[in-house]
Amino acid sequence: MPRALTAAVLIFAAMTLLPACSAGRSVSYKFWESFGYEKRDLFVDQVQDARAEQAETKDEFQSALDQFKATFGFDGGDLEAAYDSLKGSYDGIEEQADDLRDEVEKVKTIAGDLFDEWEGEIELQNNPDYQRAMQQQFDATQRSYNDMIAAMDRAVSKMDPVLQDFNDRVLFLKSSLNAKAIAALQTNADELIGDIDALIAEMNASIAEADAFLAELEG
Repeated sequence: MPRALTAAVLIFAAMTLLPACSAGRSVSYKFWESFGYEKRDLFVDQVQDARAEQAETKDEFQSALDQFKATFGFDGGDLEAAYDSLKGSYDGIEEQADDLRDEVEKVKTIAGDLFDEWEGEIELQNNPDYQRAMQQQFDATQRSYNDMIAAMDRAVSKMDPVLQDFNDRVLFLKSSLNAKAIAALQTNADELIGDIDALIAEMNASIAEADAFLAELEG
């Protein structure tokens, strides 16, 4: 298998071979190590995937927001089309949200295994100067990782209220396909719009944290 294997293919295969049990993860890590891929390589790839997933999620929610606003412009003859469009937008952000949650959990899984291995290597180091330098690098990397994963968790946590509010409006429109239903969607619309805007801002901040962390790892 060439080193030029794409990150997407690599991490998909790696996580497919990384079951929940620690023994299974050990076997799959050894598989990748046989091709020259260490935990650190897999970790970098997974952070990159999570970062990319956040960007896609941000775009998906922005598209849903645009569709929500466009719903107000439908006239009486387009109510079913309005519902179909809004329902499609909801389905899209729900699926994207699930994908992002999965990617963030994979980051946490590999990070935990990587840091455990790293701590073990520090303990095995006999040279005190080397050990001190290794510990300093470990501490700095872990601090940066904690900042990044906290940003990811904040972004993920902001998705749930948006999804719930959006779904409530979709269900309401489905049950009341009339002009009054469209008007009712505008009630407290600023709240949903503000929540999506805040979510997008949080996604941007989380993406920036991931970029900074990757730059530190690859620097």
